[in-house]
Amino acid sequence: MSSSRLRARHQHPGRRRGLRPVLAAAAAAVLGLSLAPPTSAARPPGGPEGHPRWVSTIDDSVLAPFQLAVEGRDVYATDGFLGTLTRYSRSGTKTVLARVEGGEIAGVDVAKGGRTWAYASTSSDGRSLLTIQSRGRADVVADLGAYEQTVNPDQGVTYGIIAGGNPCAEEVFGGLTGGQATYTGIVESHPYAVAALPDGSWAVADAAGNSVLRVDRRGRISTLALAPRRPLLITQEIATSIGLPDCTVGVTYAFEGVPTDVEVGPRGRLYMSSLPGGPEDPSLGARGAVFTIGRHGAVTKVASGFLGATNLAVQGDTLYVAELFGGQVTAVHGRHRWAAYRMERPLAVEVSGRTMYLGQLADIDFETGTPRAPGSIVKVSLRHHHHHHH
Repeated sequence: MSSSRLRARHQHPGRRRGLRPVLAAAAAAVLGLSLAPPTSAARPPGGPEGHPRWVSTIDDSVLAPFQLAVEGRDVYATDGFLGTLTRYSRSGTKTVLARVEGGEIAGVDVAKGGRTWAYASTSSDGRSLLTIQSRGRADVVADLGAYEQTVNPDQGVTYGIIAGGNPCAEEVFGGLTGGQATYTGIVESHPYAVAALPDGSWAVADAAGNSVLRVDRRGRISTLALAPRRPLLITQEIATSIGLPDCTVGVTYAFEGVPTDVEVGPRGRLYMSSLPGGPEDPSLGARGAVFTIGRHGAVTKVASGFLGATNLAVQGDTLYVAELFGGQVTAVHGRHRWAAYRMERPLAVEVSGRTMYLGQLADIDFETGTPRAPGSIVKVSLRHHHHHHH
């Protein structure tokens, strides 16, 4: 198991999620998914020939559409590779609302009415910010990185080996991560998703800070919740499959929970999707999950077993989860699950009315960082598609 399999932990402060100025290695790397997903036949996404009538393409020249937001018939999309926030209007015009040269824009959401939106960015020098833009008003900018530096919400949480440790296992895990085998929350910030809250403030999922923050309309920051750590008991089967020595068998290793999206559901309830930390390729199984965030930051798991849960949409009592490595958006309603839409590398999902909007990651060569085929943003009519239920 090479050191890239677990994040290089201490060599690049604030870069552990693979966030490089050039962002060469795909959204997966940005989130710390240091392994290429299972390869599948490289064919260009979309294309009229491959789409049934109830699917239409909004843009087929994107690379890493991390997040989408929908207000009325306008669609907002970030591109983590290009460092842009773009609005696609109902008439088909495409407006770049913000650009971070050499950096990244990840999260975006729009307040009701479409007059105010907010986006989360990381600049090439590693500063992470939430920028709130309102038509005709000065931007409000909240320094999320400074908050992480001073508050570090998960500083009291212990990660790494939390049970069954021994000197050999400690050496193995310390070596893999370039740090301690057991450690507490590190100072680092990579804001990845944004949600407009009913009270006019914004929730921000910080993937590297392992937290969900609240930013009020004046830019003041507080902590809403922590992404729960994700303990894994290393079995013989796991050790063998990822090439760990036998002394790690019986160790419980608590990975950092990586929040990838935050969404407001019915009655103002907050939902969060999370990657399980560690190697997020299929080698450890489908460990992505969705949680609700209750009062005072209480976090409850409501669904799990997703392969790369990079994004979430909530409509009524149905959750839609983008499974980057599962090749589909999975709908969850109570105990029922079904594939709402199958697509290679689904990265982002939003649902508005009877329409689902999807952002697809480009097919990227992980060795060189060059795209083999672009990604896309597509719109899927759900009403033709509900017969897949159950």
